[in-house]
Amino acid sequence: MKFIAKEIRGLCNMLVKERKMFSKVIPLLNWPRQMTCTAGPCISIDIKPNFITSSKIELAKHTRQFHHRFYASLGSYTTKTSDWNRAVSDAEKIVGYPTSYFSLRCLLSDEISNIALHLRKLIGTNHPILKTAKRLIYNGRNNMQTRGLIVLLVSKAVGHHTSSRDYLEASRSAGISQRQRSLAEITEMIHTAHLIHRGMLNLSESAVPDSNTLKDLQFGNKISVLSGDYLLANACKGLAELRNCTAVDLISTAIGDFMQAEFVGEHDSEGNALPTASMGVADWEQRSFLWAGSLMANSCKATLELAGHNQEVQERGYEFGKVIGLAWQTHADLQPFTDTYRHPPGTMFDLTSVPVLLCLENEPKLLDYIRSCGASVTSLDFKKLHTTVIESGAVEKAKKLLSTYTKRAQVILAEFGNSDATLALLKIVHALEEQ
Repeated sequence: MKFIAKEIRGLCNMLVKERKMFSKVIPLLNWPRQMTCTAGPCISIDIKPNFITSSKIELAKHTRQFHHRFYASLGSYTTKTSDWNRAVSDAEKIVGYPTSYFSLRCLLSDEISNIALHLRKLIGTNHPILKTAKRLIYNGRNNMQTRGLIVLLVSKAVGHHTSSRDYLEASRSAGISQRQRSLAEITEMIHTAHLIHRGMLNLSESAVPDSNTLKDLQFGNKISVLSGDYLLANACKGLAELRNCTAVDLISTAIGDFMQAEFVGEHDSEGNALPTASMGVADWEQRSFLWAGSLMANSCKATLELAGHNQEVQERGYEFGKVIGLAWQTHADLQPFTDTYRHPPGTMFDLTSVPVLLCLENEPKLLDYIRSCGASVTSLDFKKLHTTVIESGAVEKAKKLLSTYTKRAQVILAEFGNSDATLALLKIVHALEEQ
């Protein structure tokens, strides 16, 4: 028994070190009736009591089976992640402007350094601003800092009109002017500021009876307000320095759409969106455009305005930004149902996401159950909801919707002409669909 336990533990440790994917390995449980070794999502091997009499050859057989099942489960996960990261990395080389540069500039500023010191007080409170800060710094598999990259790629793919005042400057700097780079940073700042503001918690003494915890969370809300406002203030300052009224108007429209998206539809007492009987995919698309598509669409249009292009070319950029934003949102809505490692069944998800709305088209009783949640959706059984959505076939329909958006994006990119930047955009679109 000790020999088997030692071999299995050594195997699990080796796999964990190789993949650097899992921080915890739960070794042998429930001996002697059955032992289960878990090394990742949905990976387990059952060791029956008669296994103790097996030879080393039998152990090697079980080891090979474990290897096969472990890597089979990780294969698609790591491949999809690496495809996305590779597409983003290649795109950054083309524009000569890594998205991590934005994080570095923020981290080196005095204001952000002071905020970081205050954030240390929130460790252990699970305030949403901590997760946002982590995603901002960590450049693993995330979409937080690729919006500015899209703006730069569109700028380079379309190029500058010869009548543009930045034409000569852009020709000397990888086809992208300094004003366009500033616009990309502004896009990132606005999006990050909105995420930080959305991380505020609706607090009350009845919801958080412990006074010390309540004070910590209230402090976190104050940090969220100040941090988001700081980024928005810098974005507004940067907009003024662009010295282009049309670009300012476009980005201002996107900021207004962000705010409007928060008040579309019904919500519970905690601010979580609730579906209604009349809500369909068209309503979801309208809300998602305000939340995810407007900033991308208006930023892509603004960068072509700065490049001196006419209205027709600008509208093409606007349409591309819109569909890539909707594709991003569709992809995000799918994650709770396709990525069970990061979103295990039972985890709370958006009840107005596109898979849920597609499920409600054929499951009207599910709407009655959701509406019976009372003051907060936290009283619902999200594992049951997850299972219902999966079994309804709504996930496959949502994937087809994602494919529709990515194909529209590819059609628009074909009009931009052949270039390294266009190819990089195509790779990002393909990686987004395949994630």
